Amino acid sequence: MTSSGTDQSRFSRVDYKNTLSVCDVMRDNTDEIIMKFESLFPSYLVNLTDLQGEYLRIVRDLFGTCYIAEKELFDKLGVDQKSVQGFDNYLKILTKSAIFQIEIIDRMQKTFVSNAISTMKTSDDYIRLSLDRYAKFLANISEIIPAR
Repeated sequence: MTSSGTDQSRFSRVDYKNTLSVCDVMRDNTDEIIMKFESLFPSYLVNLTDLQGEYLRIVRDLFGTCYIAEKELFDKLGVDQKSVQGFDNYLKILTKSAIFQIEIIDRMQKTFVSNAISTMKTSDDYIRLSLDRYAKFLANISEIIPAR
């Protein structure tokens, strides 16, 4: 700045209504990242569903292939029906146990998600409270700073 006062600082010539603020930049770029994540949710779910579906198809095919070969062999061997019935009863117990465990895992996942969401909402409440106080602090500071 010259002693005559004709040169003003470069900041005094800025049109604040048409300029981009640091807050705008941070908000807009953060929104872009979040929107990208949100746009991929359906794809993520489809991919997981496809992955699990393929795994289950392979397991089902494995037992289907074994069924054909084993049935012919066991039919030729003439396995006792009481033994087959006992084996069936045993496998039904294992099946019920496996299904029970699957249901427990499902309930645990639901509880985990519910607790995580609850924790996030509580954190959000505290963040909003802190941001409210921060905004008041900035407003107080802004009152102290002279206008340009």
